[in-house]
Amino acid sequence: MQDFYILQRTPQPLTAEQAQRWYFTVDMLGPEGIMAGDDTNASLMLGAQTDEFIYLIPLVRHLTAQEAETIVEGYLRVTEHDFEIETSNVYRSQTDFGHPWEYEINIEQEAKETITDAYLKQAHNEWINEMMHKGYRYGLNLSINEKTHPAMRPWDDLPDNFKKSQNFSDKQLMDFYSNNVSKFNL
Repeated sequence: MQDFYILQRTPQPLTAEQAQRWYFTVDMLGPEGIMAGDDTNASLMLGAQTDEFIYLIPLVRHLTAQEAETIVEGYLRVTEHDFEIETSNVYRSQTDFGHPWEYEINIEQEAKETITDAYLKQAHNEWINEMMHKGYRYGLNLSINEKTHPAMRPWDDLPDNFKKSQNFSDKQLMDFYSNNVSKFNL
């Protein structure tokens, strides 16, 4: 076995998509450069051991407990199968991780504002689509008979009095971010 690693044990073999999700979770949530190899040569090792399937990712160093916890919490969000995670220096086979966001979340204010703005824009676009399906279109005045609404325009073009500021919980923001991570510049 590798000197430094993180592995997943499962009672059933993973599908190709599940194995890829495991690999990308470690790649995205682990510290930068933690995976052994380079961008074209990092690996995922597969094995079987007494009715268990092992999916091992070689690392360049041990993970800290917090780094391992971040990977496990992230993986809990994107998978539904039974598994255990083991790292080369932290083994937590009997730990109940619970819901990944049941603990206090601290989001930097600037990041919180960025995620909130994106969340509001998406909610506004979804509202516009719902209204369009009901037959509404943009109009200078709200008219139920003519099916016009002055807020049926892009979020950035709305006057401030139309932008309803909502308070989202940190969990809601993290859920939105994790489901839309590709929309953000990392």
